[in-house]
Amino acid sequence: MSDPSPEPVRARPHGRSRPALWALVLALSALVPLVGPAAGAQTASSDAQVLLTARYPAVVVQPGSTIKLDLEAHAPTTQPVQLAVDGVPDGWRTVLRGGGFVITGVTAGPDTTGRAQLEITVPVDARPGTYEIGVTETAVQGSYRLPLQITVQEQVDSGITVSADFPSLTGGPEDTFTYTLTVTNNTPESQTFTFTPSGPQGWDVTASPTAEQRANTVTIDAGDDERIRVRATPAASTPAGTYDIVVDVVSDAGARGSITLQAEIQGTPSLQLATADGRLNAKGKAGDVTDLTFIVANTGTAPMTDVNFVATPPRDWTVTFEPQKLDVVNPGDTAQVVAHIEPATDALAGDYAITVRASAGTESETADIRFTVETGTGVALAAAAVVVVALAVLFGAYRRFGRR
Repeated sequence: MSDPSPEPVRARPHGRSRPALWALVLALSALVPLVGPAAGAQTASSDAQVLLTARYPAVVVQPGSTIKLDLEAHAPTTQPVQLAVDGVPDGWRTVLRGGGFVITGVTAGPDTTGRAQLEITVPVDARPGTYEIGVTETAVQGSYRLPLQITVQEQVDSGITVSADFPSLTGGPEDTFTYTLTVTNNTPESQTFTFTPSGPQGWDVTASPTAEQRANTVTIDAGDDERIRVRATPAASTPAGTYDIVVDVVSDAGARGSITLQAEIQGTPSLQLATADGRLNAKGKAGDVTDLTFIVANTGTAPMTDVNFVATPPRDWTVTFEPQKLDVVNPGDTAQVVAHIEPATDALAGDYAITVRASAGTESETADIRFTVETGTGVALAAAAVVVVALAVLFGAYRRFGRR
């Protein structure tokens, strides 16, 4: 009986043995958690993936300022992100803006930055100190609160300088005061500035760049300056004195500058002369005194002093004034003067011209009066007697010669 055929010899794989291979697999399996996604990134629900930033999270301002802070929102996936402001002090005002709208949220993602602007208005009576205002970004994966520090100080160097070539000008109430300002932007960024001029009540005050009179804003590069023209026209009949004109310059980021200009009004008096009843005629008898009352008015903006009166009457007439002189007539006031007019005793009946003149320094005013001399009783009787005698003579002559 032949021997059975021997079994074929199986070749062993080269390299490690089976137990060694399994050991290697187990070792690699143990390394997987260390290099997998869970170790390389935070979980999708982690708040650290939701982020809100501000370029300037801590600023210093003056009371009454309005500042604008640019915000950037980030989220792990592109999605709507809600924004909310908290911790606003009493009396302060905050507004979130974006794209020209008032907003409450933005769209943000890993490759999309949600941009917004927080506008903060600090009241003029805000007390000095540091205030914290929070802005919270809320997304599906979580939320993040950005703290902002607003420090209020009485005086702050905003980096904006405003100066005037001639901050004080002198003129009359009918003049227009024109000032030239230089606005310098000492901040590290280009900014757009708005001008807000104000003056006394009733004045017309405007401000615009010298290059464009119809504009009320101008963009100034960092470290550069721009010329601004300010025009101030006083209200009609503005009294003499010194008046303040304030020009506020505010940038779109909230930086503020201000300057106070002065307009010195040199008032001038204005003399007006008229009769009390407005009529320019009078009447009286020869040799008698007739009183005519005049009103002297100062319609100017400065006191009128040493007002004198003279008259130019016909020959042998007398005109005197009571009082002969007014020491002072203040702006807007009036005074009475009585002219005593006495025609000559032999003045014939008829109309005569009398010129009355009032003067105070360079101011003068005249009034032309027509004076009617009436026939007196004695003169009328004498005239009647003459007429009677003449008629009698004529009648006698007629009878004597008429019979022949």
